Parts: sequence; structure tokens; C-alpha cells
Amino acid sequence: MTSLALQQVVLPANVVFEKRKLEIDGEEEFRACGVQSTPTLVLYRSTEEGQITEVRRHVGGANVAAIESLLNDI
Repeated sequence: MTSLALQQVVLPANVVFEKRKLEIDGEEEFRACGVQSTPTLVLYRSTEEGQITEVRRHVGGANVAAIESLLNDI
């Protein structure tokens, strides 16, 4: 459901989508990001100082409306 919805959403020009898989990236990577269940969408922002900070998070399956809500006001 989430993968299909991500294909239907028009991402803003300043947004890059990156899909991670537990089987490939490993549990350590997921734990470092605080992901406890999948799917989880995490929106990060890069600061002018080059730091990456989490802006928003959506846990569980997401439809188009949920993804668009996640992207609001970025």
C-alpha cells in the first residue's frame, strides 16, 4: 500500500525519497534511526550547518493523503 502511494505522490523539488530494506541495511541501521516497525516513513531535513535532523515520522501503512500530510509545510 505505501509503495503504491509513494508512486502516486508528486514530491516537491527539494525532497528525495530513499527506500531502505531491513534485509539489506540490517537491524543496526534501523535501530539507529529509531525504526521499530515497518513500514515507517521518516522525513529528515538538512540544516545549513550540514546536520541532518528528523522533521516528521509516520508509522504504519500510508496512503496518498497521509504522505501528502507528512510533506505539508516543508
